[in-house]
Amino acid sequence: MMRSPSSFFLDAVRPYPRGFRLSYLFMSVSIVVLEVVFHAISAPLGTHDILILAALCALLSVAPWLGITGDLLYVAVFAAMGAFSSSLAFPVLGVFLVAAVWIIRHRTAQAALLLAGYVLLMFWQNGSVLARMASDVLLSSVAVVVGFAVRKFMDGAELSRRELEESRMGTVRAVESVRAKLAAGLHDTIARDLARISISLESLAAAHPDLSGEIAPIVDLAHDSSRRLRPMISELSLDAAAPSLAAAVEESRLMLRSGALELDAHMPGDIDGEISRQTILTGSLFVSETAANALKYARRGTTVDLFAEIDGGGLSLTMANDISGSSSDGALTGGFGLANLKSRIESEGGRLSFVSRSGRWIVNASIPDPKIQGEGAADE
Repeated sequence: MMRSPSSFFLDAVRPYPRGFRLSYLFMSVSIVVLEVVFHAISAPLGTHDILILAALCALLSVAPWLGITGDLLYVAVFAAMGAFSSSLAFPVLGVFLVAAVWIIRHRTAQAALLLAGYVLLMFWQNGSVLARMASDVLLSSVAVVVGFAVRKFMDGAELSRRELEESRMGTVRAVESVRAKLAAGLHDTIARDLARISISLESLAAAHPDLSGEIAPIVDLAHDSSRRLRPMISELSLDAAAPSLAAAVEESRLMLRSGALELDAHMPGDIDGEISRQTILTGSLFVSETAANALKYARRGTTVDLFAEIDGGGLSLTMANDISGSSSDGALTGGFGLANLKSRIESEGGRLSFVSRSGRWIVNASIPDPKIQGEGAADE
């Protein structure tokens, strides 16, 4: 699928994470130290070589801030360095670092081409010197092994973080659900029954004054029980909190950050106060499920866009993300699934649709809301 030029450019200059930036800086310092020590033992560095070394190390230090563009600039300057007959020996370590980073960031084909190009460049500059070719191949192999080892570790760590975040969110939702159900159960059953008992006894005492002495302690006991129960219900309700679409958006934002994705939400500030409780619940399900879908299938390092609007008949929601190399068809069946979400929304009289356009996966939902429809009818 064709990507837009702006998307391609942003990917090319997107900075690497902090850990990679530190690795590049450490490597540039190491190259300087090794060159100085090596040439202190052998021939001293000339002014020409010092300038080239300074330029290469400075470029290697800033390369991660320019993403893959910075890597390519360093590789190009390194390749051109041979035309100046430089006697520098260690800047090649920067090339191996770039290759390892590309492997870690799942650019294996590009890393293989880079290492093959380096071996050919050395062959062209030095001829068929068996010892030198063997050394180049060995160092390239070490870079490949290190790249794959670090990639396996980082992929495992990312998967663990993602699973931990999903587990944490699931636990929070389960606790909130139990608290809400317990509070509702206490309020709708025990508290209501105590109130009915108290009212019935008071009516009985009013109708039979001669029994008021016996009934009064029972009424007082019902009142005391109701007073003790009320703070418990309030505490459970406060801890569980009312359903909130804004809170669901924040939870999804945290979940997406665990996968190097950023959620950009566009919605009214007081959206929870403008829609019904059921619409909040269904809208929150849309946000959480489409965010989970984006976490699986969106390109890492990109932005996921969420648009929420209140129209004449209900709530309109749109979630859009850039598509990774995985097939977007899988998004229909992964996890809870957008297909199940579609059935849920349609059962409430709404609609949900999917579309792939210009390299982006877009999910749109329209959820009817009796509260909004009633307000619209009243205005008319």
